[in-house]
This record gives sequence, structure tokens and C-alpha cells, in this order.
Amino acid sequence: MTEPDISEELPGGRPDGEPEYRYLPRRSFPFGLVVFVLGFVCGIPIAMFAPSMVADYGQLVITVILSVLFALALILSVVFALRDRIWRWLFRRSEIELSRFAGPLSDVAKSAAEGKVDAATDAARTFAEIALARYAWVSTRRWLIGSITGLIASIAALAGSALLFEQNRLLRAQSTLLAEQNTRIDDQTELLRAQARLSDTQTQLAEAERSAQVGPEVIEIGALIGGERQAYLEAGNDIDDFGLADLSTSVRSRIVAATLVARPYLYLRPRQANPLDDNSLTMKALSRRQDALIAPDMLADFDADNETTELIDSPLSPERGDLLSMLVDNSILDTELLSFVGADFSFAEVRREVLPGVSMRHARLSFADFTLVRLVGCRFGAAKLEHAVFEKAVVRGSDFSSIAASDVELPFSGEGVDLVPTFLTGAMFTDAVIIDTAFRRIQAIAPSFSGSVVAAVDFTGAGLNAAEFRDAIIMDSVFDGAELRSVDLEGAIVFDLGFVQALAQAAAPGTFVAERWSLEPLSVAELAEHPRYDAMTVYLPEAAHAGRQAFRIVRNQGQ
Repeated sequence: MTEPDISEELPGGRPDGEPEYRYLPRRSFPFGLVVFVLGFVCGIPIAMFAPSMVADYGQLVITVILSVLFALALILSVVFALRDRIWRWLFRRSEIELSRFAGPLSDVAKSAAEGKVDAATDAARTFAEIALARYAWVSTRRWLIGSITGLIASIAALAGSALLFEQNRLLRAQSTLLAEQNTRIDDQTELLRAQARLSDTQTQLAEAERSAQVGPEVIEIGALIGGERQAYLEAGNDIDDFGLADLSTSVRSRIVAATLVARPYLYLRPRQANPLDDNSLTMKALSRRQDALIAPDMLADFDADNETTELIDSPLSPERGDLLSMLVDNSILDTELLSFVGADFSFAEVRREVLPGVSMRHARLSFADFTLVRLVGCRFGAAKLEHAVFEKAVVRGSDFSSIAASDVELPFSGEGVDLVPTFLTGAMFTDAVIIDTAFRRIQAIAPSFSGSVVAAVDFTGAGLNAAEFRDAIIMDSVFDGAELRSVDLEGAIVFDLGFVQALAQAAAPGTFVAERWSLEPLSVAELAEHPRYDAMTVYLPEAAHAGRQAFRIVRNQGQ
């Protein structure tokens, strides 16, 4: 195949008389820039708004990209095969090798040497055309390489952007799944806590079952006490004289042993009603006729649909309380002899409605529960009553006072001490009614009388540091020599305008800060809203409060 003549003119040459330099190749069109702009304009929207489509139809996208690349390769192959004709048609010259630049240059030199101006001009023109054709070919290759590179870069940028946005979408989905997982973990944790509570309940109930096994022994002791009491009566004795001393030593020993064997435990009780609490029984009845209530908010704290049971808040020993009840039922009201030989009534749960005239001096009654019990004429001198509970109890004519050494009765002895104290640290008299009762010289830290009615109570010389009387009704009570450091009187109701000043004078020197408190008048209607007002009107004579101006104690600002 002969190589084409580069000096041959193409068909349709220049018009006559026109200079040939006007028909040199024009500058190539910036196709690389066009490809870049198209990639930018199309790729950004696709990357922003259709990454999921790219991810979902990735195989199709890759197929399209490969097809485009294949088509481009095919076009380039055709262009490469027909490059001579294309260059001849565009530039009137085919592709030129560098080695062919020498011919026109030698012709120029030869013609110039021979003085042939026209020949030298034609040779120079031929050299210029060859140079321009070579430049056009090199520029075209650069354009092709740049265009392909730009296309590949655009595709890579599009794929990278699509993958980045898809990654963000997956991260958002992952965050949603993690949030859902955290919610399920919280639910699982709550279920595990519920399971742990149920497991704990089962454990406590198992312990209660073991502890309750002393019940038959308590019943047996009751039968023995009843038998000896009957024998005492048949012997012609007065039942009022029957006491612990008239029981056999074996029975007394079994009572003491039973108090030691019986252990405190948690047990299930109904949520809604306490048989000893008349108010809760009334609320339960009214819950079935809420339409008959004038004030529906009366049942705001009562859940009529909740009939389940719950564990009690703190461990108690019903068996120890039952032993106390059996003694009272058999007219044995003096328990000092049992306390002397080691009987333990701490944590005892007393479930009697009335505890009349019982003497429990020197008794171990820490954490004992007397909730809702009416204690009338009881004596607790020198007893250990730390954290004992008298919530909503009625305490009347009773004595919690410490016992002077000279007044200690046998078999106990006050030798070597001046006083045998009663310990009431942490004792709870909340919402109780306490009337005509003595707490002289007791030792108590942080006892609570909040919400209670304290009427004609003697606190002479009592240690009441950090005591609470919040929202209590206090009337005609004595605090001579009482230690009242950090006592809380917020919201307490009194009937004496000079109560705070009188209390400051009566209390132990330096233990009560009168400047901390002030009084504000209280109307009869406001007094009647007190939760224990009805109980006060029941257990106190009308003359004790009727016609008297009530005042509420408030804490001064900054005190």
C-alpha cells in the first residue's frame, strides 16, 4: 500500500486567488470541558437525590458504564483506523511522522540556495501544513485522553458520591435500628428487673414460709397459757391477779424461746385495704359508687382496679406480735419478767385493735409496728423503741418516760445509774393522735410527729434533736428543758400566739432558734382541712379547741 502524498490537495480546494494559509486547521472544540460540565451537572443531582437508586440498581449502572466505555473504545478504534482520511478531510494532510519533516526542510534549503523563490515558498508551505497536521494530531490525542480521563473521573466521582450518600443513608438506618435496639434493651432491662423483683419476692416468701413454721408453736403456747389460766380460775383465784408469775417456768421459757426463734420477714398483703383502717375500708366501698360522691377527688389515690397484693415495706414478725396478743387475751398485761429473761419483741407486728393497760417497760421493741393500734394506759418506760412505728395510732394516757434509778422495779435494777432511758430514735408517730401521754427525759434523735395531733403531751427534759412536727396540731403540751436542736415545725398548727417565744424560753438553753419561725392566723375552715381534724374532734373534748384562734407556724425567709 502506497503512502498518501501529503502535498496532494483535497477535493474542493480553496477558491482561486485566496491565500492558502486561510485554510489551516481550526482550533478543536473543548469536548473535555463539555464532558466535565455534563458529569458535574448530572452527577451532583444523581448523587444527592438518587443514591439509593444507584445502590439498588448497581448492576444496571455498572452495565451502562461498561457499555459506554465499550462504545467509546469502538468509536476510537474506528477513528484510529480511518485517521488518514479524517485528517486529510480536516487538515488536507494525513498523520505525519517526525521523520517526514526533513523532506520539506531540505526542499526549502535547496530552493533557497538555487534562488527558486516559488519552490522555496511551496516547500515552506508544505512544511507548515505538515507541522500543523502533526500539532492537530497531538492535540487530538491529548483531547481524547483528557476526555476519557474526565469521563472516568466523573464516573468515579458519581460512584463515590453515590456510595457516600448511601453510606449516610445506611448510617441513618443504623441509628434508627440502634435506637430501636436501645429501646428493646431498656424493655429487656425492665423485664429483668421485674424478674429480679419476682425472684426476690419468691425468696422472701420462701423465707416467710420457713419463719412461719413457728406458728404451730405459738398456737401450742397459747393453748398452754389458756390451760394454766383456767386452772388458776378453778382454784378460786381472781382473774385480775393472774400474771406471768402464775405461769409455769416451762411455759415462760417456751414464750421466750418462741420470740427468739421467730424471725422478721416480708410477706404479701392486699394493696387496697387494711382491716384495721376504717378509712381505707370506706374508700374501697365508695369506689363501687363513684357516681354518688360529691367530691370525686376523694378517690384520687385509690386504685379500684388494683386488687393485687404486694410485699410489705420492711420486715416484720407477726408471730412475735401474736405472742403479745395472746398474753393480753389471757389477762397477762405485765411483760417485764419476760423481758428480764431475754424475750425479744423487736420487729413485732401488733395487729390488735386495742392494746389496753399493757406494761412493756424494759422491752426490746425496736422496729415494732403498732400501726392503727389504740394504746390506752400503756407503759413503755426504759424500752428500746428505735424506729418503732405508731403510724395512725391513738396513744392515750400512756407513758414513754425514762425511769429514774430509784423507780426501777424488780427484777430489774437501777444500781450505778441515775436514769434508765427510753430510746425512741427514729420512732414514727406520723398521723397519730397522742393525748395525755408522757415522753419525759426520753432519748430520741429524729423522731417524727408529722401530721399528728399532740395534745397535753409532756416532753419535759426530752431529747428531741432533729424531731419533726411538720403539719402537726400541737396544743397544751409541755417542752420544759427539752432539747430542740434542728426541730422542724414547718406547717404545725398551734393555738397560742406566743407559742414560739414560750417554746424558746422553755427549751434547753441554746437548742431552739425562735427567730427561725413566725405565726400566721388560720381560719376555722383551714383548720378543718387538716387530715387528723376529725380524729381530734373525736378524741378531744370540744372545749379543748372550740373558739380558740389557730395559727400556722411558717419558716422565715433565709432561716
